[in-house]
Amino acid sequence: MSRKTSEERKREIIGIARELMITEGIQSLTIKNISKKNGISEPAIYRHFKNKRAILVALIDNFEHNLMEAIDKPIKYYKNPLDRLREIMKAHMFFTEKKKGTLFAITAESIHFNDDFLRRKILGVIDKYKTKIKYILYQAKKEGLIRKDINLDAVSLTFFGLIQTAIVQFALTNYTVPPITKFQTLWNIFIRGIEKKKTVLATETE
Repeated sequence: MSRKTSEERKREIIGIARELMITEGIQSLTIKNISKKNGISEPAIYRHFKNKRAILVALIDNFEHNLMEAIDKPIKYYKNPLDRLREIMKAHMFFTEKKKGTLFAITAESIHFNDDFLRRKILGVIDKYKTKIKYILYQAKKEGLIRKDINLDAVSLTFFGLIQTAIVQFALTNYTVPPITKFQTLWNIFIRGIEKKKTVLATETE
């Protein structure tokens, strides 16, 4: 059997860390428990990650890469900006179900332990996400598909926040209520808040 490369070993450790966090809670995420879970010695883990925070950073980076990849698919496939937004919301919800709210759990960890570095990392992911949404909203506004008076920054944050409400419920119900079950309701709330109102012409009566 060939020896695993450093990158392969890192991915293995990250996978075990995510599994521990989801199944046993983030408090269980320790070097010792990771070692027990996959049979790698603690010194071997420390060769790849100097501490728990380094593993959490790697989890965030991995999450960001996979999330951006997931939402880029509808951006490439759909031309209509509103279709893009609708399918991004769906893709994000399906992605979260698969990843079991990874970012939510790490966010809770960073707040609980007052970790500014982790908070900045998470905010970086959110800002990157919002930038993609803002650009699509800008295109929608330019094409006259949404109201001209909307604030792109506020609406992009609202878009992200609506999805987060479904993710929080998912986590708090022990992953029994998938976010996608809330899709249609949340999408309707979002689109009705930004769509351009149709002008109704009054007809003359004799």
